[in-house]
Amino acid sequence: MFNKKVRPDNIDNWICIYETSNETEARLVEAFIRNLGMECELLSKKDSAYSVNFGDLSALFIYVPHDKAEEAKKSLKQWKEGKIKFKGTDVSTDDNSIDHVDGS
Repeated sequence: MFNKKVRPDNIDNWICIYETSNETEARLVEAFIRNLGMECELLSKKDSAYSVNFGDLSALFIYVPHDKAEEAKKSLKQWKEGKIKFKGTDVSTDDNSIDHVDGS
């Protein structure tokens, strides 16, 4: 019963771009993607029968529309690499950085 890894669902026209078992991390990624102006959805596979907040019993998946998947993945990669400069901060001096993620 517990020997199979929880996998993201196949949802028409949506693709899973991020998996985690940490709800805070999932909410940050969700907010980041929405802040870029992309639609996204957070799907929780948390098993409510258990009060476990780690591993496959609390799997969380971030989905975006299929046509936005590559853009979202690229932006997440840049964010993780520290190449994104947020408004009001000087996080990166890379010329390829995104200047204002908040849409301004």
